Amino acid sequence: MKTKFNCLLSAFAIALLFSCCSRKINYGTKTDIHDKADSAKSLAKIKHIKSLSFSDFKEGKFANGRIAVNYRFLKPKSIEQTQKCPLVLVFHGSGAIGTNNTSQMGVLAKMWLLPENRDKYPMYVLAPQFPDRSSNYHLDQKRNVLASQSSEYLDLVLNSLDSFIEKENIDRSRIYVMGFSMGGSTTSNAISNRPDLFAAAINISGVSQFARIDHLKNLSIWMVHGSLDTENSIKSNFQFFGELKNSKNIFFWEFKDRYHNNILSAELIDEIPKWLMKQHR
Repeated sequence: MKTKFNCLLSAFAIALLFSCCSRKINYGTKTDIHDKADSAKSLAKIKHIKSLSFSDFKEGKFANGRIAVNYRFLKPKSIEQTQKCPLVLVFHGSGAIGTNNTSQMGVLAKMWLLPENRDKYPMYVLAPQFPDRSSNYHLDQKRNVLASQSSEYLDLVLNSLDSFIEKENIDRSRIYVMGFSMGGSTTSNAISNRPDLFAAAINISGVSQFARIDHLKNLSIWMVHGSLDTENSIKSNFQFFGELKNSKNIFFWEFKDRYHNNILSAELIDEIPKWLMKQHR
């Protein structure tokens, strides 16, 4: 009887595991995640990522004669001369605004330095640092939610990308963009401004842009937000998700117990490269 019970318990655990995994990546749906506190292991991993040296990220600058945006650029650890690799564009939050070309090197940029990511996911990583806000917010009167609009600094980065891509072995069918907070908003601006450029986008705790939402039906989009976020309300991103969910190319993770500044858990960081590398345009 005990053996039979153990078998049933094991079967239930396996079924639960697979149901959770499939539910979380089910396009067109919102997944509610209850995760009140990070484990010690998760906190240690985030601390480790923050401590990593970013010396492998080389310095650069985009400029048009009037304004400039500094950036850091990471090449794949090893790459054959003819091999083309994806590019991920990482946008920082408002706390990293400046010109020192270092403050933008947060968790979403440094995560690509982890040995498991460097070895398993050969990726170019571009992390600009905006000298002023890359996104500004206004009330969308039609939807009654905040909406984001891009600044001239984001326009400079996007206009510079085509020639930048030509200089490296970047796979044009696998260009990704992601960001947190203001960077999540800037991600929404970027895909709205250049829907032809990106294969996938991850908006974490940002504010959405709705201006060209009809052009984004074929783009893979992952939205992440905490229910308890009082800095950037979840309403804007949830409205954006609701208008695109029938396209079956978007899904939403709502962390029911998370605020604005504790959304980046190790578990989320682990899933990002796995999902991105599956996306093609």
